[in-house]
Amino acid sequence: MKLYKFLVIFCFSLFAVPVLAAQPANFSFTDMNGQYHRFSDYRGKWVIVNYWSTYCGPCISELPVLKAIAQRYRGRVEVLGMDAGETPVNDLKQFSRQKGLNYTVIPTQDSTMFALGLIYGVPTTFIVSPQGQIVDTHMGVMSMERISRFVDAGQPNPRVASFR
Repeated sequence: MKLYKFLVIFCFSLFAVPVLAAQPANFSFTDMNGQYHRFSDYRGKWVIVNYWSTYCGPCISELPVLKAIAQRYRGRVEVLGMDAGETPVNDLKQFSRQKGLNYTVIPTQDSTMFALGLIYGVPTTFIVSPQGQIVDTHMGVMSMERISRFVDAGQPNPRVASFR
């Protein structure tokens, strides 16, 4: 009976995940400074959404790339660092200051955890086009080249739905 329940849930998840992923990315969140944001506010810019944690070695190793992207493409790209490690806000602020983060850092929130899709581990990065379409998802450390390829080349064929 347990095997049957597992198979039913597993089969449902295979079909439900693509349907859920096709829903528009429109959610709200509060950054570590208490400022309210709506994801749809970023329409017209590339958005790099990086799920990470302060205790994740690969996450920390990709911070220089994310900082460089935020600096290099200022005004064209928004980098959002979504904490997935339930780090207390004061610790996030201290960590951000120590690492010199120059992009928006968002504490763990229910509204953000699966807003763009499933996260199987950190770091996981979603690249969202100016039209609000998820054009790439990557689990593991992101490179400057991979992100720049999308931003510099314009919009490739989207894989998932868009803003409302």
